[in-house]
Amino acid sequence: MNIGKAIKFCRVLKDISLEELQNRTNLSQSYLSLIENNKRKPTLDTIEKISNSLGVPIEILVYLASDKRELNLSPNIAKLFDEQIINSIKNNA
Repeated sequence: MNIGKAIKFCRVLKDISLEELQNRTNLSQSYLSLIENNKRKPTLDTIEKISNSLGVPIEILVYLASDKRELNLSPNIAKLFDEQIINSIKNNA
């Protein structure tokens, strides 16, 4: 997963439309869509703004965007982390 997919994953999981995210971030829907579709690389400031607007810690976005194989986690541990993160995102809606 990349950062754009991680953002979209969290946005959809929290049932937030692109229009609502636009209103929360003051970033255009077209720009947000380009980020989510990995056609634009957002700056750290932009990622932080989106993270805050989604109510998802930036660390979670980075974790979701990371290649779990590079973290040297066993598949079972990675799955457990993913499940806990998804539950955390849903519960902080």
